[in-house]
Amino acid sequence: MSLVEVIVAAAVLALIFGGLFQAFQTSIQLIGKSKIESGALALANERLEYIRSLPYDDVGTVGGIPDGAIPQNASTTLNGITYNERVLVEYVDAPEDGEGADDENGIVADYKRVKIEYSWDNRGETESLALVSNIVPQGVETTAGGGTLRVNVFDAAVGAVEDAEVHVYNDTGTTTIDTIKYTNESGVALFSGAPALASYQITATKDGFSTDGTYTASSTNPNPTTPPVAVLEGQVSTMNFQIDELADLTVQTVGEPTIESFSDSFDDTSGTAASSSVSVSGGAVALAGSAPYPGSGSLRSVDVEPVTFSAWDTASFTTNTPADTNVLVHIYSTSGTSTSLVPDAVISGNSTGFATGTISLTGVDTVTYPSLALGADLATTNASSTPQLLDWELTYTVSEPPIGNVPFTLTGNKTIGTGASSTPVYKYERTHITDSGGSVALTDLEWDVYSVVLGASSYDIKEACGNIPYSLLPGASDTLKLTLASSVTNSLRVRVEDTSGATIAGAAVQLARTGFSEALTSSACGQVFFNSGVSAAADYSVTVDAAGYESELVEDVTVGGAASLTVVLSEV
Repeated sequence: MSLVEVIVAAAVLALIFGGLFQAFQTSIQLIGKSKIESGALALANERLEYIRSLPYDDVGTVGGIPDGAIPQNASTTLNGITYNERVLVEYVDAPEDGEGADDENGIVADYKRVKIEYSWDNRGETESLALVSNIVPQGVETTAGGGTLRVNVFDAAVGAVEDAEVHVYNDTGTTTIDTIKYTNESGVALFSGAPALASYQITATKDGFSTDGTYTASSTNPNPTTPPVAVLEGQVSTMNFQIDELADLTVQTVGEPTIESFSDSFDDTSGTAASSSVSVSGGAVALAGSAPYPGSGSLRSVDVEPVTFSAWDTASFTTNTPADTNVLVHIYSTSGTSTSLVPDAVISGNSTGFATGTISLTGVDTVTYPSLALGADLATTNASSTPQLLDWELTYTVSEPPIGNVPFTLTGNKTIGTGASSTPVYKYERTHITDSGGSVALTDLEWDVYSVVLGASSYDIKEACGNIPYSLLPGASDTLKLTLASSVTNSLRVRVEDTSGATIAGAAVQLARTGFSEALTSSACGQVFFNSGVSAAADYSVTVDAAGYESELVEDVTVGGAASLTVVLSEV
């Protein structure tokens, strides 16, 4: 045989014997797996037969509902394998005599259901086996000494939460109840046959979710809003709880930003990258030629691509639109020769275009969109008239110096009780401090509306982007940026928003009273900050004007310390 033939023969033999070895190994694993499962099945059947042999009243778990002598959790070893045993005994409301409120005799604890589950580790993976059996009383069911505890678990939108863990604890009876059940697809955990006792403590939670439950009175919470509940004989006690996905919030503390801009007043075409059917001269963009004008035209600015910057800020423009004409401005993403509209999911309404106002660009990610351009569509339905675009500007933040080591208290709006003097006891109220880089990441927060109070007396919050109080939604991963200014005795921060709660950038905000008047323009986050020459008084007026919105006047505004005010504008 040649060397090549020897190599080929060896390879063929290796494949054959390799396959046989793999098949043999797989067979061994299957035999081992079957042996382990057979052991678990034998243990489960033996345990179930033992439970079936008990008197009906003794069928229950230690600390469970119903109560009994069977441990809820145990372990045993067979053939070198450690099996973890979990026993659940619960009352069942049989449909034959009606369920719940429709039960013919009002007894929902018709019989008991036993579930025995054995789990074990097999090559690093957890496997399990379970058996279920019904245990029926010899006589007629009875409610003697017990009632029903019904726990409903909802999410933030009041939808049912399935597989939520409901922990019930009560140590006021002859035996301590300490048991867990999981909610069904309707978000309900039913504890039928619960002993008639006071002071049932309940906790509802789920992996990755917040926690809700009852609270016992304590020195820090002497008057809990949801105290432990009592179960009365023959009656149903219902408790409702809300849990949802946990959220993360990063809080940043920064100083005054450095803002730069691109602007064009259309004295020439140096700021224009492309145009169609328009003329650019004399400080305006208009439809090309003279009457009769074309029905439409367009223009796009040169790319705005800052070398270094931390955030996009705003886009603003001025137009002159006689009757039957309009100008719509869009924001484009640019990359080389490729140009596309920034999606509405990033800038709401961008595909339709903006006819008035200042456009906030705070939601535009600088990594995804490192280069932007302004675009305008001019149109007329009257050939003798043309709209004009008089100027436009795009601003961006070059840098925001971090202010580190700033303490603040974050307080949620949810309360769990009241103190001795009827002061609220908040579910979340903690003090944090930003690191040397002016940032702190807060993880596993419950959805809530959070207020922020600085612990550093040398600073005021000039701007909070987003707003404070801050609404944190379930499952969110948000950033709250606090721009700080040197503290003064009296100041007023004004937030301008529309009826949907969206901020309005570029609004003119005037604060006035006898002997004082100051006007500022709202930022990309829709806020202004008055901190110069402001004295404590309760007779200030705030006037807010924004393109496309009705003017709003708020009178008798009180300023004292670090005050804040939200003004809501309605569209024209």
